[in-house]
Amino acid sequence: MSIKTVIIGGGSVNWTPKLAQDLFLREGLTGSELVLVDTDPDALALMVRYCSKLAELFETGWRVKSGALAEALDGADTVCLSISTGGLEAMQLDYEIPESFGIYHTVGDTTGPGGIARTLRNVPVFLEIAREMEKRCPNAWMVHVTNPLNQLTRAVTAYTSIKTVGLCHNYASTMAFLATFFDVSVEDIQATCVGLNHATWLTGISVKGQAINPEKMTVEAYLEFEALNKNRFIASNTTDDDIEEMIGSKIVSRLLSFNLYELFGAFPVGGVSHVAENFPFFLNEPEVMRHYAIHRKGVIPQRIGFREYNLKKVIDRLEGHSPWPERSLSAEEYSAVVESLHTGKISRVMATLPNTGQVSNLPAGVSVETWAMVDSLGVHPLQSGEIPAALLGIMMSIVMEIELSVEAAVSGSFNKVKQALFTSPMLYRKNCVDSLAARLIDAHRAYLPQFN
Repeated sequence: MSIKTVIIGGGSVNWTPKLAQDLFLREGLTGSELVLVDTDPDALALMVRYCSKLAELFETGWRVKSGALAEALDGADTVCLSISTGGLEAMQLDYEIPESFGIYHTVGDTTGPGGIARTLRNVPVFLEIAREMEKRCPNAWMVHVTNPLNQLTRAVTAYTSIKTVGLCHNYASTMAFLATFFDVSVEDIQATCVGLNHATWLTGISVKGQAINPEKMTVEAYLEFEALNKNRFIASNTTDDDIEEMIGSKIVSRLLSFNLYELFGAFPVGGVSHVAENFPFFLNEPEVMRHYAIHRKGVIPQRIGFREYNLKKVIDRLEGHSPWPERSLSAEEYSAVVESLHTGKISRVMATLPNTGQVSNLPAGVSVETWAMVDSLGVHPLQSGEIPAALLGIMMSIVMEIELSVEAAVSGSFNKVKQALFTSPMLYRKNCVDSLAARLIDAHRAYLPQFN
């Protein structure tokens, strides 16, 4: 079935090569059209060359081109966004400004001051694109992979008529880790997922059809596993040399996740860097950071290195210095959603969608992350139960931070920014709200037309 799909942020060497490859490998989409849109003309031209060559090698009849936003959206069937307004330079400020108030991020793209600032920058862009979609492709789905996933999904679904779903690979990475921990294949593990993106919890975990024995997932069991598998763990690339020296290790530990599982009976989705930002106590006490081997203060060097690595890989392939990739799908679920929407082939994905009851004890309408089924009629969330009672308070604080930051991004209200900061669990020092809000807005004013 031939369709037209658009990737906005299509010049990204991190996202576009794998998203395009996945699309080209979906049999139900043979002969379709991919249109790339980007504000960087050089990056865009490079990705058009790369994706065109890849489509030719895969022999699936895909056509690749670039276009201005309006032209690209005309008659589109799906629209993917993978953007970061302000780029890594803005993200660096999202770390540095809160640090001057004693508030430290490990990632900074979802909760806390960094997540709020990123919301303020990205929401106007998303709404502008969604409103253009209302004119040019009103029936198309927006399928996005942009952080903060919760806030952007909420903004588009609350303020426009465009159907929107957010996709994240944290569940897949968590399943890959648990498969290693239990020494089984990923397909052997099943779980229900309830919560918010980057604050989602696994309940009802089973391995090979059998409910796990909690005694197999104790802190003690994890420490034994870590001691035996240090060479299989990812190394941190933190900018916080003092903390790294204090911790004495580059290894990214999941000790915190197992402590939380013992406490709550639910396992947190994602790496500790995301998990810890929902519990700021773990980021601001040196002894606690040493115990849990938490590397705070950002991931900028890692992201710069990743971009440079992928850029070199793209250029080397185009110049014939490296082989082209094998025909294999990535862990991203974008292409599965696109194929299901346009062929009816049913897929099951982890999706951020408005809450219509799939998480029974969170408010209606807010963005939640659960399993969903996708077919030609849309993306349908699956009933997933409730947030464990002991976690509900912290989750509701994050929900209100999301709601207030979206309202601030739409209205340009300085007071709403302050309210979002005050509500955020990360802001354990509430007396800095006024000054911190002013600093963030001033630093990013070039990307915040709603505040001018």
